[in-house]
Amino acid sequence: MLTPDNILTGTMFLGLLALIFFIIKNDEVLLLFVIFFYTSGLNRYTLVVSGAEKWVKVAYSKNIFNLTNELGLQALNYFFWGTTVFCIAYFLFGMARKPPEKFIDDQKSLNFFLGKYQMRILFSFVVVTSLSFYAKRTFVLSFLASGGSVALGGSYLVMMGFALGGVIPLIYLVFKNYELKSQFIPKLIFGLIIFLASSLTYSTSGRFQFLSWSITIAIILVGDKNPFFKMRIYLIGGLILSLAFGLAGVKRRTDVSQMSWFQKLSLAWDRNKSTEDATMLDGFMMVLQVYPQHLQYHYGSEHLEILYRPIPRSWWSGKPLGGYANKLGLNDNMGGGSVGISQSLYGTFYGEGGVTGIIILCIIYAYLVNRIMISSLKYNSDIRHLVKGITIASLVPLLRGGDLPGIYAFIGMTFWPTFLFIYTYRRFLPQHIYIRIMDMKKKMEEYILNQKKHETTTV
Repeated sequence: MLTPDNILTGTMFLGLLALIFFIIKNDEVLLLFVIFFYTSGLNRYTLVVSGAEKWVKVAYSKNIFNLTNELGLQALNYFFWGTTVFCIAYFLFGMARKPPEKFIDDQKSLNFFLGKYQMRILFSFVVVTSLSFYAKRTFVLSFLASGGSVALGGSYLVMMGFALGGVIPLIYLVFKNYELKSQFIPKLIFGLIIFLASSLTYSTSGRFQFLSWSITIAIILVGDKNPFFKMRIYLIGGLILSLAFGLAGVKRRTDVSQMSWFQKLSLAWDRNKSTEDATMLDGFMMVLQVYPQHLQYHYGSEHLEILYRPIPRSWWSGKPLGGYANKLGLNDNMGGGSVGISQSLYGTFYGEGGVTGIIILCIIYAYLVNRIMISSLKYNSDIRHLVKGITIASLVPLLRGGDLPGIYAFIGMTFWPTFLFIYTYRRFLPQHIYIRIMDMKKKMEEYILNQKKHETTTV
């Protein structure tokens, strides 16, 4: 096993590799993976070993976990090697990318489409907001009627409101399309709608919904600008987002209504510094004590569960339980609820097939993410940045790991309006491009005809 000093040195090399890749390819994915490992893995381990923090404890019905510093170092090694495999694979795949021979659109086409589609975007905002309100109301009534049990299969109903995270970037695209001087009123209206929609996503229980649209918009905002300029924006924006994320976590246990903004931000800073929201290494340690001692490796079945998780248990009474805590009955004392510690994506990979599972799945995921980035490069408009934005925003909850089918459900329920928008835009493009070509041809013919008339008149 590598020592913490060896891992720190390796992390520095990975950080340098990620920075070089960012400068060459203008791609932030590797930086995200390295920063995630440092904050959630190496930094978490260092704080606990130094005595500043303690390994997490969960009041499960059965105590099968014994989290020690030695086990922490083993998990940290697996965490590091998973990050290394993904980074190297993604770097190699990414360096082999070739620019598209032909773009499938341009910004003018997107702006024209947004002009036609903007009322549908506003309508989708109204519909999603209404569905979110009634879904939450229905869930609460069902919760009370069932005597306080949350195992109702109603999680997808509550997720209806997550679609705001996918609608807000679309509203931002419309907002961005308007000129400030000549179209001040509509730009102001859409700006106010963004503010209203974003305020509906910020809560103690919906922090990742807040991150989903804010990260996507940040990627669209910086676009293809110089990497060094983007780095400054990311540092400032990252600090603001981390404080907002931490403050939402503070509100779970503390009443901050009477506090000043300085006090609130101090609490948020202390929470982030304590790594209370970054216990993925602890979750990984638990996974190491579950597989294969208490459960056999899944060998891909947890990824297969993504497909059958939406099926209601009332339709399929024998549907397998999700998550090792439920499979082992660790949540039996939770009164119908459940508790789980995020185990990072690498912890999920370990549960699928041990160390071999980490290596194989890291390479597969690196390939798939790279393919998505390649598909985004075919656009010569803000759609390129929209695709990249929702990809990076989706990687954040994926990296934290935990309930993999639940995370994919969150991603799907959040970004389905965005997926539908891109699909509709793709169908619109051939007809629009044909009309533009015919219009250019007509103008060219008129120009040639006028030139001939001019020459005849001159003679």
